[in-house]
Amino acid sequence: MNRLITKAPIEKVHDKRLKICKSCPDLDNTGLKCVVPGTNPCCSVCGCSLALKLRSMDSSCPHPDGPKWKEEKL
Repeated sequence: MNRLITKAPIEKVHDKRLKICKSCPDLDNTGLKCVVPGTNPCCSVCGCSLALKLRSMDSSCPHPDGPKWKEEKL
């Protein structure tokens, strides 16, 4: 829903998270690890599309070394 109907506070969180994910070695730009084909870029750890996951305020980063970002309460 947050991808279809954008709101400034959610886009601000998305942009912050995207910057973090772009620097992560587990970013999959090719889509080989995406749970849903064709939704790249995605996280190679969980397979989620970044376009959706980064706008989900209830989501957190699943990185095995510890989350790089956490859920947000707006």
